[in-house]
Amino acid sequence: MEELMTIIFFIILVSVIVAILSIRYTLRLRRYLEEFIYVSKKISNKEFHSRLNISAKGELGELAKNFNEMIEIMDSTISEVEYSHLQMTSILKSISHGILAIDIDGNIMLINEEAKRMLKCNSEKQIEGLNVNVLINEEKLLKEIVSFKGSKQNKSKELKINDDLVYKISLDPIYLQDVKNIIIGSIVNIEDITEKVRLENMRSDFVANVSHELKTPLTSISGFVETLKLNEDIDPQTRNRFLGIIESESNRLKRLIEDILLLSFIENKENSLVDSVNIYEVFIEIYDMTSYIAKSKNIKLTYEFSDKSIKVCSNRDYIKQVFLNLIDNAIKYTPENKEVHVHVSSLDGNICISVKDTGVGIPEEDIERIFERFYRVDKARSRDVGGTGLGLAITKHIVKSLGGNIRVKSELGKGSEFIVIIPQKNFL
Repeated sequence: MEELMTIIFFIILVSVIVAILSIRYTLRLRRYLEEFIYVSKKISNKEFHSRLNISAKGELGELAKNFNEMIEIMDSTISEVEYSHLQMTSILKSISHGILAIDIDGNIMLINEEAKRMLKCNSEKQIEGLNVNVLINEEKLLKEIVSFKGSKQNKSKELKINDDLVYKISLDPIYLQDVKNIIIGSIVNIEDITEKVRLENMRSDFVANVSHELKTPLTSISGFVETLKLNEDIDPQTRNRFLGIIESESNRLKRLIEDILLLSFIENKENSLVDSVNIYEVFIEIYDMTSYIAKSKNIKLTYEFSDKSIKVCSNRDYIKQVFLNLIDNAIKYTPENKEVHVHVSSLDGNICISVKDTGVGIPEEDIERIFERFYRVDKARSRDVGGTGLGLAITKHIVKSLGGNIRVKSELGKGSEFIVIIPQKNFL
């Protein structure tokens, strides 16, 4: 009986010990589990600096160690991905062209801000993932993008969106990495070439106009020289008339070449010599040069300066050219017994040069174009008075080089007023 009691006691003791150990292990395991849950929640909230603080050994310790290593790898990988995304985003923002990537179904995978602007997208909502048919409001661009969708060929085309806007759109297929026959989408590059097209057109027109303007006097000179060579018995009066025409056309040719060279010189800013220029002193030089021409037509040339000490930081010849071109034009296109007035003043901290005549005036439809190279309102009259068609273009370039602007107010039959504004930053 005593032995049985001993056995029962031993069994109860072992059971109690096992129960205590089980409870202790359960509590410990629960604490570890709570730690796992707590850290996993932090990881799900992107707090990748969190780690399991478990000192267990064995399999549980190995699990904790592996879990912490996994967090480190995730943290490192996500940081690399975020940095790569930041780089790509920065690059896309820095590109002046519109960049758009779409998959084979036409869904947008990637787009930069410039592309959003060009495609007239609503930039306030999430764009990635939307279909181009829903997103793009520019019909001509949408038509080209949709027609290229899924193509394996490269494509480039110029699109005239409207009278003031020209785009060059380049479309290239996107291949699956290392697989050259599987297309996963297309990359679209949209470039605004409006200014480039405008400059090309200007250059083409300039070459054509220069050729025409040079050909006319050269043809005349050549024709009269040939006439004089073939007709030695021409009477002196006729010969002198022919020589006078040759001289006149030669002078016209000389003026044209000088104006073309001057225009080229002005456009090359590196050649500009900047100095402190007194506006009044320069004007007086031009006044002395042009006053005799005004007197020959009985034109009253007057002037008024609010401050004769005003100086400007510029090339002295530039300022002379502005006064010369505007005053010379005013005198040329003003009938006899009329008046030309020059007024120079300080306006809102800027210098204002006004040259006003009482001449023939400019038709309203021509006002916007008079600063174009070789543009003449009255071609026949311009040639009669010796104009090359470059004077106002030269003046505009000079004023722009000073950061200023030039405008004209005119009424047909009553006269014109050219107004030049030079910003205060050029004052000395």
